[in-house]
Order: sequence, then C-alpha cells, then structure tokens
Amino acid sequence: MGFDRATTASHTVTTTPRSSPVFWPLFASCFLLSALSITNLALISSMVAWLLEQKHNVHTLQIDWPGNTTPLNVEPKDMWTDQGHESNGVAGYGFFLGIFGMMTAFRIRKAERPLKSLTALAVLLFLATLFTLSAIIFVFVVTYQTTGQHIREPVASNNIGVNYFEFQWTPETWFKAVLDLPLADGAKRDQIRDKVTNMVVWRWMLLPILLVDCVAFGITMMAWRKQRRGTTTRANSANSIEK
Repeated sequence: MGFDRATTASHTVTTTPRSSPVFWPLFASCFLLSALSITNLALISSMVAWLLEQKHNVHTLQIDWPGNTTPLNVEPKDMWTDQGHESNGVAGYGFFLGIFGMMTAFRIRKAERPLKSLTALAVLLFLATLFTLSAIIFVFVVTYQTTGQHIREPVASNNIGVNYFEFQWTPETWFKAVLDLPLADGAKRDQIRDKVTNMVVWRWMLLPILLVDCVAFGITMMAWRKQRRGTTTRANSANSIEK
C-alpha cells in the first residue's frame, strides 16, 4: 500500500500539465482589445492635436458668403469636450488592460495553482465594460443633441472676433456645420473633412471596443469558474483522503 502511494505521488509530480483551453480565446480577445484601443487612442490624440493647432495657430476661417467675406473663429463659445476625454480614458484603459489580459493568459496556460491575477482581470474587465458603455451613451447622446445645427450668417457677421455663441456643439458637429459654409480655402475644407471623418470613426469604434470588453469578460469568467471548481474539487479530494 505504501509503495502504491509513493508511485502515485511520483507520477503526479512528473506529469506535464496541459495547456488551458481558454488560453487562445482569452489571449486573442485581449490582443484585439489592445489593438482597437490603441487605434482609437491614436485617432482621438490626432483630433486633440489638430484642435489645439486650430485654436492657437489658425484662429479664424474665411467664409465667402455672397457679398460678405467674414472671418469665423475656429471654435464656438460652447463646445463639449468631456466626451473626448472620457473616450480617451476608455482607449487608454483598454490598451493596458488588454496587455494585462495577455499576460494573464500566458500565466494560466500551464498554471497548476489558482491565479489571483485572473480574479483581478475579471474585475477590471467588468469595470471596463461599464466604463465603455457609459462613454458610448455620453458620446452619442451629446453628439445627437447637437446634430442638425447650422452656423447662421447674421450671427457670425455681426460678432466678428467673438467665438460663435449660438447653440452648444461638439467638435464633430461644429466642423460638420463649418463644412456647410462657403469656405474660401478649398484645401482647408479638405483638411476639415478628413478630421471630421476621423471624429466619426473614433466615436463608432467605441462599439467594437465594448463588444470585445464583453467577450473578454465572458471568457475570463469561464476561466475563473473553472479555476474555482478545480480548487473546490481538490479541496474535497484532500478531505476525502484525510477521512
């Protein structure tokens, strides 16, 4: 009997643990989360840099209204920017969380003991899902609340040198309204059109980021439950042997 136990123990020690079946799904979802997040972070950063350049270097745009060429300040008086900051936070959070998730996937690949990092990843992904969802709601609500507004010639012409004070805007809706105006500089129009496309893209990219958040969270919870069941099973087996 003692010899059998020794043989079993020896066999247990020398057995090579199998790779976790959740490794590739978790690694792939976290890699995709990082890739989408860093892409969105780059788009938002590009937009912010361009807006700052317009504010500090360009200052005004020339509008060729019939018989009335008017300089228009490049930004309005009331422009929402908080949605950009929140989306920037979502992108940065998602990028680093994806890296942490990939590291955790490698750790659980052949882990023999429960990992606290898996629990931490599940909590962080849950928070990421809520964070991204709140950003989507905020960004889309603010955008659609300010959509369809127009820059009116009488207001702009009678308040030269003053930031356009009618309505509230987002950078996207403001520059869409600017594109409806007869801009004197065609090259500037093309540049603004490209930047507006940039703004639309990063706004919609929040949706696939949310989807990947949910997928990664689901995979992580599956791995966490499997890890917990394994821990419970080992504890029950140990108790049975002692009895």
